[in-house]
Amino acid sequence: MSEFIKVGEKIVNKPIGLDYDLINGKVYNLKWDRYNGMSYFEEDGLLSLPAKVYTTKCDDVFIKRVNTYFQKTSKLSTGVMLSGIKGTGKTVMAKVIAKNSNLPIIVVDEDYPTGRINDFFRKFKTPVTIIFDEVDKHWDTEDLLGWLDGVQTNAKKLVLFTCNNEDRVNDYLKDRCSRVRYIRHFEANNNARFLREILRDKGIAEDKIEDTYTFIVNNFGLLSIDNILSFIDEKLLFPKLSNEEIFNDMNISSKKGKKNIIGETPDEEDEDDDDWLYDDNEEYEEDESLHKIIMCSCN
Repeated sequence: MSEFIKVGEKIVNKPIGLDYDLINGKVYNLKWDRYNGMSYFEEDGLLSLPAKVYTTKCDDVFIKRVNTYFQKTSKLSTGVMLSGIKGTGKTVMAKVIAKNSNLPIIVVDEDYPTGRINDFFRKFKTPVTIIFDEVDKHWDTEDLLGWLDGVQTNAKKLVLFTCNNEDRVNDYLKDRCSRVRYIRHFEANNNARFLREILRDKGIAEDKIEDTYTFIVNNFGLLSIDNILSFIDEKLLFPKLSNEEIFNDMNISSKKGKKNIIGETPDEEDEDDDDWLYDDNEEYEEDESLHKIIMCSCN
């Protein structure tokens, strides 16, 4: 007998409707209907990941450890905390772990009330992977303590948290492996280890890769994925501008403090002609895949 029913586009606990079993590998957004006072799922297809995910050997070992422990343990709840600033690869790491779990994947909506989580999952019989993205921002982690202890839980759950600021996470989640067994800290500047590969993959000329790599590492105050890919966009769109000229006008902090002030670039006689910005007869088309590559980093 199925545990859920599907009413229209909403998947809810019975009482009426068509039987529905959660599908391994499929994503379900857990939402709260304030008007009717009930929880429901929205189907969100299969988990989306970039065509290429940049990982290190220790990333791969970490992913395997998490899933191996979860599969072998008799504990009903396994928690994982992935912390670091935005753009460092936390969410992609969570997605990779979730995909490898081969379970239904539940993404908790940011507006879902914390106090309802325990009640919703208490009668769950289906093993699932659950993702709380930016848990420090959207939920009161103190209210999750008992739920993570596995009290009144009937099914195994792999719980993946991402957070930007660990100081906003309840202290009773820290140094408590029974609640959060694994923790991984993401540092933005660790992304430098993948930088040459990204530059090459995104079409930066081979003879410009080393100079571009050195410039980014020496000047970027924050080596986040967002900053790296945005800078590459600009280099491809304006190939006649120097790295310094591109960098100075972008919303990227400088490792050296205040940026240099650059004067007029084109000659006065060409000031009304934008052709100096571009290569002759070259058209630029933004590569959407630039914005899909996110890296997993480890210390």
